[in-house]
Amino acid sequence: MPKLKEVEVNYKQVCELVKQLEFREKMDLIREVTGENSYRKNFYTYTEGLAKRYNIPGMNEEELDTFLHQQG
Repeated sequence: MPKLKEVEVNYKQVCELVKQLEFREKMDLIREVTGENSYRKNFYTYTEGLAKRYNIPGMNEEELDTFLHQQG
């Protein structure tokens, strides 16, 4: 496989490449990305920001499940 060096790739290009992967490969990629510590930190920071922006109160698991199903 050729090595890429300093190539600009945008979101749309990455999305198109990922769509070409087999299902198993997509799951492997998700597992690898979500396993990174920086991903976890950024995920929780992002979701906390959404909760503040939309004024979503703190909820336990059951309350959150009910809330999410009512919104759909």
